Amino acid sequence: MTPLPPLLAVGRRWLLARVAALTLLQAAAAGAAAIATRSLFAALDTAPEDLPATALIVLALSGAVIATVRVAAQLAGERLGQGYALDLREALFDHACAMSASDVAARRSGYVGLRFVGDMTAFRNWARLGLPRLIAGVILIPATCLILAWLSPALLWALLPPVAVALVAIVAGGPMLVPLQRRLRARRGRIAAEMTERMALAPEIDRLGRRSGEMRRLRQRSERMIQAALARLRLAEALKALPDLVAGLCAALLILIGARTGLGTGTIAAALAVLGLLLTPMRELAGVWNHYAAWRAARDKCAAALARPRRGNYGRRGLPPGPVTLSMAGLPLNADSPPLSMTCDAGARCLLSLPEAQISHLFSLLQRLEVPPPETLFLSGIPLEQLSRGALRRNICRIGPDVPMLRGSLRRMLTLAVSSRPDDDRILDVIDRLGLRGVLCPDGDLNRRVSEGGRNLSTEQRAAISLVQAAMARPRLVLVGQDMSAAGPDLCNALGRWLKGASVTVLCAESVAARIGLGEDATTAGPAG
Repeated sequence: MTPLPPLLAVGRRWLLARVAALTLLQAAAAGAAAIATRSLFAALDTAPEDLPATALIVLALSGAVIATVRVAAQLAGERLGQGYALDLREALFDHACAMSASDVAARRSGYVGLRFVGDMTAFRNWARLGLPRLIAGVILIPATCLILAWLSPALLWALLPPVAVALVAIVAGGPMLVPLQRRLRARRGRIAAEMTERMALAPEIDRLGRRSGEMRRLRQRSERMIQAALARLRLAEALKALPDLVAGLCAALLILIGARTGLGTGTIAAALAVLGLLLTPMRELAGVWNHYAAWRAARDKCAAALARPRRGNYGRRGLPPGPVTLSMAGLPLNADSPPLSMTCDAGARCLLSLPEAQISHLFSLLQRLEVPPPETLFLSGIPLEQLSRGALRRNICRIGPDVPMLRGSLRRMLTLAVSSRPDDDRILDVIDRLGLRGVLCPDGDLNRRVSEGGRNLSTEQRAAISLVQAAMARPRLVLVGQDMSAAGPDLCNALGRWLKGASVTVLCAESVAARIGLGEDATTAGPAG
C-alpha cells in the first residue's frame, strides 16, 4: 500500500506559515483602519477643518495593505495547492506503474481520468482555499473581537450572542456536507466515466439503435446527480448565509448599544467597520466546510486507489551473456488448465500450443507485467523475481502489433527499447536491412507523428515498429504472440530472416510459426507441458 503524500511536507509547511503570517498582517491592517476611522470621526465632531493627517494616511494605506496581502496569501495558497496536487499525481502514477497489467486494465479508464483531474481539483482547493481560509478564520475572528473589545467592551458583549450562535451553527452543520459531497461526487463521477468511455463508441451506439436508450439513461442519471447537487448546495449556501443573516442584527445592536452608552460617533463607525471585517472570515469559514467535504471524498478515493496491490520490488541480479535458457516448473496460467512445465534451451525455438489468452498471460509474466508464483519461472537458472528491471527490459522483447506505443515521433517509437538513441542514419540502416522502409517511412522522414497507442498506424506498421525495436535492442529472448498472425507476408518474412540471423531464444505461438518460417527443429510445449 502506498501512503497518501502528506499535505504539510517540509516545503509546504513554510508556505502555510507564510499564509498565516500574511493573515496576521491583514488583521493588523484591519485593526489600524478601525483605529484610524475612530480618530477621524472623533475629529469630525470636534474640529472638522483640522482632520489628523496620520489617521487619513493610515486609513488610505490600510486598504492597499489588505489588498496586497490578500493577493500574496492567495499566491502562497495556490503554490501550496499545486505542490500538493503534484505529489498526489506522482504517487498515483508511480503506484499504477507498480501494479500488475491486469489490475490496471480492470480499472475503468474514465475513473482513472477522474483521479488525475477531478480529485486533483478537490485536493488543490483544500490546500489553496480551504486550509488557508481556516487559518484566516481562526486568526481574524478573535483578532476582530479583540479590536472590538478595545473600542468598547459593551459592544463586544452585544455582538457575542448572535456571532456565537452563527459560528456554532456553521461548525455543527459543516460535517453534514461530507456525505452529501461524497454522494454528489459518486454520481457525477459515474456519469463522467461513462461518457468518457462511450463518446468513442457513439457512432457504433447509433448504428446499433441504442442512441435513445443511452440518452434516456444519461438523463436519468443526470437527474439523480442534480438532486444530489441541489441538496449539497442548499446546505452549503445556508451555512454561508448565516453571517449575512446576523449582520443586520449585529449592526443594529452596535448602533443601539453605542447610543445608549454614550459612545461617540467615531467609536460606533469604527465598530461597524470591524463588524464588516468580522463577517468576511465567517463567510469564508462556512465555505471551508465545502472544500473539506470535497477533499474528504477525494482522499478516500485516492487512498483506495493507492491501496491496490503492487507487483512487488524487482530483484538485483542480471543475466549471464548469450541467449537465455527458459524453464517453467509448474507455472499456473489460469484456473482451468494444468500448470505448465517446460524447458527451452539457449538459442532454441520453442512453440507454444496454448490458447491465445494463456500465451498472452505467459508473455506478461515473462515481462514482469504480472507477478508469477515464486520459483516457477527461471531465466538461465535464475528465478524471474530475482532479476532487475534493467535485465528484463534489455533482454526480453515482444514482437507484434499490440506492443505499447507512446505519442511522439516515429524516431522515438523505434528507439524506445534502447538505452541510448542512435542517430537517424543508424535507424534507417536497420530499417533497410529488415526491408521495412516502404512500410514505415518511404521518404526517410523519422519525424512522422505517432499518436498514443499508435491509433494512426496500421497493424502492419505497429508490428514493423516492434521488429525494428527488437533489432536495435538486441535482446536474448524474443516473444512472438498470435497477434503476429495479422501481419502481412512481407513483414512475416522479414521477422523470419531476422530470427535466423540472430542468436536469441524464441518463444512463439505455434499458429504463427509457419508464417515466419521457424524450422522443424523447433520444440513444442502444450497444456500438459
